[in-house]
Amino acid sequence: MTESTKRKEAPSGSAGAQHDKKKKTGNSGKWRTPHHQAKASLPNDSGFQPGDTGIWVTCARHQEARAAREVSMLFAEYAEKLYGIKEKDFVGSEDEDSQDIEAAIQKEIAALNSKGEYDSAAIFTPMKMGVDCLVFFKTRAPIEPVEFVRRICVDAKACADPRQLRCRYVNRLTPSTVMGKATEQGIVELAKKALAPFFDLGGKRATRAEPRTESAADAVSEQKQEGDSGRALAGAADAITDGPSESIEVPASEGEAANQQQKEADQAFTFAIRPTVRNHSKLKRDFVINEIAGLINDDRHKVNLKAPDKVILVDLYQSTCGISVVDGDWDDLKRYNLTELYSQAVKNNG
Repeated sequence: MTESTKRKEAPSGSAGAQHDKKKKTGNSGKWRTPHHQAKASLPNDSGFQPGDTGIWVTCARHQEARAAREVSMLFAEYAEKLYGIKEKDFVGSEDEDSQDIEAAIQKEIAALNSKGEYDSAAIFTPMKMGVDCLVFFKTRAPIEPVEFVRRICVDAKACADPRQLRCRYVNRLTPSTVMGKATEQGIVELAKKALAPFFDLGGKRATRAEPRTESAADAVSEQKQEGDSGRALAGAADAITDGPSESIEVPASEGEAANQQQKEADQAFTFAIRPTVRNHSKLKRDFVINEIAGLINDDRHKVNLKAPDKVILVDLYQSTCGISVVDGDWDDLKRYNLTELYSQAVKNNG
């Protein structure tokens, strides 16, 4: 009887601890591949705060860690080129084949902290959002996400030498100049901040209590028809007359940047709204388009889906929303998809 009871009792002491480690479902005893270790090494989204700015990076499936490493090196290069921020002891691409990916990423993240006067905080902080094929890079001053990403894409489009291709696992780069919670109120507040430098926000839905306008409804209808037609607008990118400029100048002072924003706000830009929704079910695509279009004064700014002056990018991932306003050559630059830009450059010059 005693022996039977002992057999049914749960293991205790060191024997019990050893038993837990052998369980296939236990975290402590679970074997992880180098890919899993590298992916786990990225900071999670617990460090995200409303008001942050950054860049969304989509990548090949199960390659989030390698994509983060590629982008870290790419961003470091352009930070020095555009802003004069130099890297010290930066880990080169020759570490790409290293078996210990986690250690390589940690070295690169540490290197991002050594930027002269910016030693106190990393200019680029990679973060995983818990969404497959997605990494977020939080940015800090003096990085301006929109111009920064556009310059990278302009150079990628002009890259004729396959040996100069920088990113193997990275797909699309999407800047976000304002970020916050993906709620009805949050969308409106973020849109007002992002759109104010470019548009007259005198729309009839600028106050949420007022009813939906006919023009806003038309914008939703046009956007919905575009979504139903798949990617038919891809060919319309060639009709855009304003091609990418050869170079992008960073404003010399905050005063010049403010004057430039005021000048742009006085222009009657046409626009298109491009929402991206993943792992989010509360706000529907049409609702997002309707809310943002309703903020804009439709007497001055008209919807133009084929060749807009400005494109409003809205990204909703889980409970996070990011908004930015980019130039109308976004379609011509393959929607900031580096893989497609490199492929097109090689094909055109092959």
